[in-house]
Amino acid sequence: MENYAFLIEKLQELGLTKREAEVYLAILVRNGATVKDLLESLDIHQPQLYNIIQSLIRKGFIRASAGRPRIYTASDISALIDIQKMKFDLLKTTLQEELTKIKSRSEEEGPYISMVRSLEGVLASIIEIVNSAEVEIRAELPFPIFKEIKHYLLGAAQRGVNLYLLVYPGTGGFEEFKRFKDQVKIKTSELGNFLLVIADLSSAVYAKRRFFSVHKFPVSNTEIYGYVIQEKDLLLRLLNIHNNLWIKAKEALCWVSRPELYPKTFIEFSMALNELEILLKLGYTPIVTVEGRDIKSSYPIKTKGRVRSVNRFGIVSNFVLESEEGTLTVGGFDAEVEDIEAQRIIIEKIER
Repeated sequence: MENYAFLIEKLQELGLTKREAEVYLAILVRNGATVKDLLESLDIHQPQLYNIIQSLIRKGFIRASAGRPRIYTASDISALIDIQKMKFDLLKTTLQEELTKIKSRSEEEGPYISMVRSLEGVLASIIEIVNSAEVEIRAELPFPIFKEIKHYLLGAAQRGVNLYLLVYPGTGGFEEFKRFKDQVKIKTSELGNFLLVIADLSSAVYAKRRFFSVHKFPVSNTEIYGYVIQEKDLLLRLLNIHNNLWIKAKEALCWVSRPELYPKTFIEFSMALNELEILLKLGYTPIVTVEGRDIKSSYPIKTKGRVRSVNRFGIVSNFVLESEEGTLTVGGFDAEVEDIEAQRIIIEKIER
């Protein structure tokens, strides 16, 4: 049978053992079979076959006729998958409700870095990160991973989350994002640095590019691993590498900066700085609200004013804000030479 091994593997993913998958396929191909038929076509002992048949009946994969000899027929696989989806949806809802009740309310932070194994583990962690985003997602994605999580990225955009995606190698498939064009920036590159997905600059998934390379021999799903990172300083170091490629990458989809686009919120400083720089070059004066920390006193601060300039020199990047408190310099995470360390920037509106 063509693709026999592939079909066996996929049936095992549905929860069958290898032997159960073989028996199910044998019944399906014959459009119904007796025990005698199966014993003649499969290398299997009769007691083992009876156990497998009973297991397949319990799982709903086959049905037995009422007469003698019993004829076993295969259930429709699409219907079985639909039933499994319904069960998982119900299980998801139930578990979410119950786990929320018992989840610790402690203020203690979890591990800064933890390892996840297998492709399924990495994908599950990415989906969790994407679903947790409230303001923005920064991501550098191998194209196969982008395809796998596209549905969840679109869901985030539907919730109003801003997306900044670098896809490599970029081969298209971005049409569905055009309806969210005022929230999405997508760039492409022939080669990337790594797999990186960051939500609200608070948590991320990282994995090596090698695992997803289209230019090298494929790595098995079980050999793939990644890291869930909640250490902001490390996230910023990874973003520094990512931003170097972001600047050079080819633009595939981008919003047009104009008055009706705002207000728009930024958590990651470099994206806010890029947006402010674009607006100043277009001749606009951005009116922004900055939430963060006063660097000298370490006290929280919230201020509003007009952005007058953007400065980039060496490893220092900031902007000058003219506010009621005076003229202030605003930097990003771990700022030292500025007046304010910004943790959230809202471009409220722009003026000529």
